[in-house]
Amino acid sequence: MKKLLLLVMMVAAIGTTFAFKVEKTTLTGYIGDAMCAAKGKANSPDHAACAAKCIKGGSAAVLVVGDKVYSIANQKKVIKFAGKKVTVEGTVTDDSIDVSSIAEAK
Repeated sequence: MKKLLLLVMMVAAIGTTFAFKVEKTTLTGYIGDAMCAAKGKANSPDHAACAAKCIKGGSAAVLVVGDKVYSIANQKKVIKFAGKKVTVEGTVTDDSIDVSSIAEAK
């Protein structure tokens, strides 16, 4: 009985740990390409043409919010927004976002 109770407590603790790493949120930033974002160049409207070209060429699209770079789980939803300032709603897990909706920000 004690072993079963201990096992249930461990499973609950592990489940709680993972539950806190996932959160739904709204973020505003730029859709850039992974290569330029790593160099800190993808967080401005001046980078739009370059980001669109790099993403079309196969570089992964990322969301750049200030100094933070989020990888994007579902690339197809964001490709047409390459280089643009956007507001994204989605589920954040660590440094990745699963986009549920995206719109150009004003």
